[in-house]
Amino acid sequence: MKVLHVIPFLSGSCGGPVQAVTQLCQELRNQGVETAIATTTIDQDKTRVIPDFVPVYSFGRQFCSILPSEFAFSLGLKHWLKRRSGEFDLLHIHYLFTYPSAVACHYARKYKIPYIIRPAGMLDSFSLSKSALRKKIYIFLLEKKNLCRASAVHFTSSEEMCQAERLRLGYQSALVPLGLNLERFINLGPLKGEFRKRYPQTINKKIILFLSRLDPKKGLDILIAALKILAVKRDDFIFVLAGSGDKNYEKFLSRALVSAGLTEICVLTGFLEGSEKSALLADADVFVLPSYDENFGMAVVEAMAARLAVIISNRVNIHKLIEDYRAGIVTGLNAGEIAFAIERIISDERLRLEMGAQGERLVEENFNVKKIARQMIAVYSQYLRPGDVS
Repeated sequence: MKVLHVIPFLSGSCGGPVQAVTQLCQELRNQGVETAIATTTIDQDKTRVIPDFVPVYSFGRQFCSILPSEFAFSLGLKHWLKRRSGEFDLLHIHYLFTYPSAVACHYARKYKIPYIIRPAGMLDSFSLSKSALRKKIYIFLLEKKNLCRASAVHFTSSEEMCQAERLRLGYQSALVPLGLNLERFINLGPLKGEFRKRYPQTINKKIILFLSRLDPKKGLDILIAALKILAVKRDDFIFVLAGSGDKNYEKFLSRALVSAGLTEICVLTGFLEGSEKSALLADADVFVLPSYDENFGMAVVEAMAARLAVIISNRVNIHKLIEDYRAGIVTGLNAGEIAFAIERIISDERLRLEMGAQGERLVEENFNVKKIARQMIAVYSQYLRPGDVS
């Protein structure tokens, strides 16, 4: 079986779903699926994710003043797909409202190649509310055909699937979560203390961690308000804000932290990866993600894999699993609720440890990439053309 994944970008700073795609591709190859990735050079910087042993075909992005940069317009990618997509048994296409996804759907249909689309949360009501008219027109003119003619639309949570069904577009659904390679989480012990050495102000303090892409939808405004409430009551914590995003939004967050009087108890690390990220996860006490909308929540899964208790909003689409496993606390979009949840966890070591152990079990049972790859192969096998090798 030969599968081509088409994704508009491979920058780690674009969030967990990009990491999940590369990890899935690596595991698919481990399990005998010949896998490759076609992408553009958008956000090609030091955070670019290069998967081991997976061929990556990357093409320049052309500037076009009437198109947003995230549309990732690339004639090089178009020409390559025209020549080479017929070599594959199936295309797995990631994201909507981008040029790479649109052109991949076009050539898949032209050459009668089965294809699967992963919307990556772009059919959620929150996502559709941004540039709503433009997206409504785009769906009517193009995306509806792309979705309805797909072999399947790949959703990563039941909540995401339910939200998309409200559009009544009439497609075949496949539900397979994102997967995480657990090997780097097996033994974080030797890294414990490394982050605190680098940032001495965190020594003997509880570390409250936000580790994700910096975006308004992540609920950082609510979290800052919650920390302001907590800071009035206690002084034994440090807030670590790890991630990067739009520069204007980063400036907004800096001003918000100053306004809330939190700068002296806040550490801004920027984007972290590799051993630096692992060291932070090893030293943190609680992970918080109060998103207004979260299609899946890969950062939450990573935190649980590191045995961290988590606090998330009920808009993070894996919140029901976290409640079922008692791996953390689920709150509304309310600063008071979040402040109370943080205080409860940092005040109770036994509770933190119990939630951390439950979170690790949750990830192993539901999101281990080895299991997810097997589920994905089963989905692919349903749609192969007669005569294709599985």
